[in-house]
Amino acid sequence: MVTFKNLPIKRKLRYAMLIIAYSVLLVTLSIQSISDLIRSRAALVSNMETLAEVIGINARSSLEDGDSDSARMLLESLKGTHHAETAFLLNPEGEEVARYSQSDNPAWTFSLQELDQPLTVFSNTRLHLYRPIFDKGELIGAIYIQCNLSPLYMELTQNLLLTLIAALISIALASFLAARLQRLLSEPISELAKTISLMTEKEQYDQQVHKFDNDEIGQLYDCFNELLMHIQERDQRLQQHRENLEASVAERTRELNLTNRELKENISELNEAKEAALEAAKAKSAFLANMSHEIRTPMNGVLGMLELLKDTMLDRVQRDFLETAYSSADSLLQVINDILDFSKIEAGKMEIEHIDMNPAEIAEDVCALLSGKAREKSLEINCFTDVSLPSVVKGDSVRLRQVLTNLVGNAVKFTQRGEVVVRLNLTNTKNDYVRIEFLVEDTGIGIAKDVLPNLFSAFTQADSGTTRKFGGTGLGLTISRQLVNLMGGEVEVSSVPGVGSTFSFSLDLEISEGQTLNSRNITHDLQGTRTLIVDDNATNREILRHYLTAWGIEHDESDSGKSALEKMHTAVKEGKPFELVLLDMDMPGMDGFTLSEKIEAIPELAKSRRIMLSSSGFITRKKQKSAGISACLNKPFRQSRLLDTAMLVMHEHQNGNNEAAIVEEDPRTFSKSIRVLLVEDNIVNQKVAISMLKRVGISEPDIAEDGKEAVAMTLKEEYDLILMDCQMPVMSGYEATGLIRKRESTHHLPRIPIVAMTANAMQGDREKCLACGMDDYLSKPIKATLLKEKLAQWLISDLNETEDDSEEAEDDPMAIFGDNSDPVINDPVLDTLKDIMEDEFTGLLDSYLEDAPSLLKDLKQSAIEADLDILVRAAHTLKSSSNNLGASLLAGIAFEIEKQGKEKKLTEAVELIPQLEKALDLTTKSLQKTRNS
Repeated sequence: MVTFKNLPIKRKLRYAMLIIAYSVLLVTLSIQSISDLIRSRAALVSNMETLAEVIGINARSSLEDGDSDSARMLLESLKGTHHAETAFLLNPEGEEVARYSQSDNPAWTFSLQELDQPLTVFSNTRLHLYRPIFDKGELIGAIYIQCNLSPLYMELTQNLLLTLIAALISIALASFLAARLQRLLSEPISELAKTISLMTEKEQYDQQVHKFDNDEIGQLYDCFNELLMHIQERDQRLQQHRENLEASVAERTRELNLTNRELKENISELNEAKEAALEAAKAKSAFLANMSHEIRTPMNGVLGMLELLKDTMLDRVQRDFLETAYSSADSLLQVINDILDFSKIEAGKMEIEHIDMNPAEIAEDVCALLSGKAREKSLEINCFTDVSLPSVVKGDSVRLRQVLTNLVGNAVKFTQRGEVVVRLNLTNTKNDYVRIEFLVEDTGIGIAKDVLPNLFSAFTQADSGTTRKFGGTGLGLTISRQLVNLMGGEVEVSSVPGVGSTFSFSLDLEISEGQTLNSRNITHDLQGTRTLIVDDNATNREILRHYLTAWGIEHDESDSGKSALEKMHTAVKEGKPFELVLLDMDMPGMDGFTLSEKIEAIPELAKSRRIMLSSSGFITRKKQKSAGISACLNKPFRQSRLLDTAMLVMHEHQNGNNEAAIVEEDPRTFSKSIRVLLVEDNIVNQKVAISMLKRVGISEPDIAEDGKEAVAMTLKEEYDLILMDCQMPVMSGYEATGLIRKRESTHHLPRIPIVAMTANAMQGDREKCLACGMDDYLSKPIKATLLKEKLAQWLISDLNETEDDSEEAEDDPMAIFGDNSDPVINDPVLDTLKDIMEDEFTGLLDSYLEDAPSLLKDLKQSAIEADLDILVRAAHTLKSSSNNLGASLLAGIAFEIEKQGKEKKLTEAVELIPQLEKALDLTTKSLQKTRNS
């Protein structure tokens, strides 16, 4: 087969020259043709736009008066334009007012979607130009022109033919020149090739070749002659060595055989040792895994029995012994869990997932989880997350959370005073990946240099003496390092004894599909707001300074209350007062609360809005208002929560100063345009919530009976607020909230305030609601004043606060779960509900009296079938609806049944059902009397 590689060099040179010439001509011709087409079409569009603009200006009066004749005369001015084939003047509804056509052919139709938007479209043979006509900003009509492109294409075709003729002449000339020039280049090379072939065939290398010129080919001739001389010398040396070669080869062969035999024996021994080591390692890992499981089973039994023992009658000494035993058993279980994780990693059974996660939220969750322990030791715990971090990346959220929990937990444990800081920095971006650096810094005891090399070894601690103050197995850091290695990173540590330590690692994480990097130039209503940071802790100021800078907020800072007052006075004198103040609660000399009271007492300073950042928990709303505090956030605060709170506070501040912006309506009610979604499966609770919302002026809300339906409704409608029950069939409120928050994050949608509305009032329920993405928490039975307060807080606000502040005191939500001394009916609650419901109160009682016996029946059936899920759900629903009606005794017993069911104590729950049945009978009789009275 003849290919280009096999052709003679003279033909290769000729073809190469021709191909280059042809390619250049073809590219030039293509560029010229396309350029002509683009310029011609652009010129045509420009001319038509000018005509359309002139006709549009002149046609305004005709369109306003509906004068078809004058409009038609204006279109007749297109006769001098041979491209314009058809033109229309249209009214604002898209109907034809006047038409112009150069021929009798029907106009080519073209559909228009938006009448107020200009449009330019090229079809195969026509240009469609549509331009709306405005008068004083109002759409009064439009002009629509169709141009025939055939003359334009004919002219371009003629130009192309002339260019092709010139190109053919150039190609012929190039072929002639290539044929002549290739001889000058190919002849010396051909001669050299022929000479080399003859020498090779006859094996005569003692000849010399004669060169033609002194160019590069001549140099090639000289090099070839020199090569021939070296070949002759080499042949002579080879002949000399050939005589002694055979003896040397035989000797070396014997030595090589001996060496190979020894090497095979060594390899065999090493393989046996390797197999033995692998078997020993597998046996060790299998033993650790099996032993961990074997120990775990009785330990769970021990913990379970101790937990049951807590509910029995014990004196003080016995309870102290029990608490000590339970704490020790729990610590032992944690050690066993560490050994199990370690054995899984050693056995190679630990797998890393690759799913969507938000590293910033994980870090903030870990800090919030451990803030209680830090608060007990009077430590500051802060979390800094780079504002440029992508919201969703691919990774293993569970293992990342485990590593951060271990590192932050160690930092809190080994720090006696000072602070613990978690930082997430975006250090690099490449294609669809980002590199995130995780740092955990503390001001603890530090680690000695001689301990650092062995710090990550299994069962090793920095303080390993018999008098050590801190417990643990020493497996935590080992497991953390191995997990980070599995995720593609490496844990590093730097430490100074007595000063503190910093643990860090970096991970390359893939940005999830549809996500982009957050921009540092975040656009929102806070840009330009003058803000003062008041905090004695330098790290806190650094974090706040970084966030405010990234959000475009002008700011200053102060490290004490006294300095803050001075700066605020100076700012007022300069005519640039601070509009927002971020206060730290715990400061030496003058704390944040005292500082806010002093600011509130000075009229020219009291105009500023204040947000309290506290490490010691929230202060009451009454105290906040007395000191002029607009909002209170717990440390460590979430970046997003700080921004949302600041925007809410400043928005309310601006509305309060702008009287024209306030809607003039009933000062005790909200705007009826507010859209609220109520997610509640219980019909009684639905009616109560609807009546309360009507009472404060909100029109009847949309209702979803489970979390799945709520998620679907948020896809179709935009809501200002969602009231979310937590425990529902099909999908719980926690799951629904998580899906809504994920969609908001994925599609960069505004955050909908979600307020939990649940009968759960145990310690930790509020934290659980906030952890899953909800914004606030209401416990049932819900009071109208408390509901109104929450709505005013989260709906940026149409509410004019004119009610007495004395109504703001919140009752303890746990008071509804009294002991057996609770009344059958809490009359104040029932009377309040009766006032709220008015005419609908009787229907509400009927619904409850019909629904409650059915729930009791479900409870009994689930007890027979030992179905704890149905039992807990029925008890929760009965508790919730009873609370709303003030049936305290029945609600308290239902709560106890729900609690026992959640703790898997079926026997104890079943024992309470007879009491529940009696309480329901008493409640039913009482409510029927109320209904008939």
